[in-house]
Amino acid sequence: MTYQDHRSEDDLRRELVRFGRWLYRLGFMPGTSGNLSVRLDEERLLATPTGASKCLLRSADMVIVDLEGHQIAGSRRVTSEIGMHLAIYAERNDVEAVIHSHSPIATAFACAGQRHF
Repeated sequence: MTYQDHRSEDDLRRELVRFGRWLYRLGFMPGTSGNLSVRLDEERLLATPTGASKCLLRSADMVIVDLEGHQIAGSRRVTSEIGMHLAIYAERNDVEAVIHSHSPIATAFACAGQRHF
């Protein structure tokens, strides 16, 4: 059984909103940074849009893309980092969702040029 087998698209939209707000409050997605996606089925992903604060997202803001990254639904634009999500889904069939966050500690290490914690 996969994640989407027991979750409707509406449920998944609400989950992305909930996790986006939670990650924002924890400081992992400051401003408009970071993004989330989840598999809808074998051919489509539901993802957060570009340029949106995760604390202000609504279910209707999410976009749908195919596995080549073409947006097929949604009034906002998909994140420009969708390629990273697609690469993970292509490599790992068992991955049902991807969270790309910017934790303050990891960001500080990256800015300092540190590759290891």
